[in-house]
Amino acid sequence: MPDNLRTLEQIKAEFAFSCVKNAVQLGTNYKSYVKKLPMLIKTNGLGPAFAFMFSKKNKEEGKYWNEIGKTIFDWLKECNKIDKNNVSNFDEFVEYLSKINSTEYRILTNEVLSFLIWLKRFADGLITGD
Repeated sequence: MPDNLRTLEQIKAEFAFSCVKNAVQLGTNYKSYVKKLPMLIKTNGLGPAFAFMFSKKNKEEGKYWNEIGKTIFDWLKECNKIDKNNVSNFDEFVEYLSKINSTEYRILTNEVLSFLIWLKRFADGLITGD
């Protein structure tokens, strides 16, 4: 179906499903971290939550946080929520969050939380175990 006949939520769901299917091999830790991230964002804010994810990139759990961060970054690029000319990867996106105005920050926060709803649902359905 052409994108102009589908809702943004359908497009978001399809993108999230595809990303989780590609991350299934990461297992239950990926699922667990996806489920934790919305509360981390709501409690600390988008910037601090992503800085936390960034700080884990060279640790054992970094492969899960990096995959989740890359997935979110890819979605934000896909839906044109970030300036593709100024930000080309998750690491640059973390820095970008510290430079934007509060309106754009709130828009990005809402979009990320909305996307994570789909990511969590599909992680629950596609990845077995707790």
